[in-house]
Amino acid sequence: MDQFGISDLADWLEAHSTALLEKKEAMPVDRVFAAVDQLGVLQQPAAHYLSVRQGQYFQNESDHKLNLLADDQPLSALEDRIMVNHVDGSITEDTLNFTYNHEPVFDGTYSPKKDLNIVKFGLEVVGAAASTGDDDTLADVLSHDALVTFIVAAQAFADWQKA
Repeated sequence: MDQFGISDLADWLEAHSTALLEKKEAMPVDRVFAAVDQLGVLQQPAAHYLSVRQGQYFQNESDHKLNLLADDQPLSALEDRIMVNHVDGSITEDTLNFTYNHEPVFDGTYSPKKDLNIVKFGLEVVGAAASTGDDDTLADVLSHDALVTFIVAAQAFADWQKA
């Protein structure tokens, strides 16, 4: 995936939102994982994080934006999400700032639309920054927990589609 691939994926998700929610198109989990891996922020390949225990991730890599409440549960069971809302700053001055907020996707029942929106909107914001080509600055400031959210949300959505 090249530097524009993340935005292309976000655009594809937007264009296919209805079909994805109607289960007529499959969530491209592998493409989401490739986008996360392309950013070079996480210590392991994206797929690895689904089986990592929340407590292990909290101790070894989390930037503590996610509420990791079940140490013995895998990250795939996580119900908390981090939404990437906005990016600002200056590429020429190597200053980027992302804005995040919590987006729980379970209020009694799972909300696939929330997970889809978290992935597509977050990838759009991150993709805009990634398209500048300043990979080092991006990797320094992008939240690990936000990227884990993309992984978990994409997989949870795909699992919901299969159910």
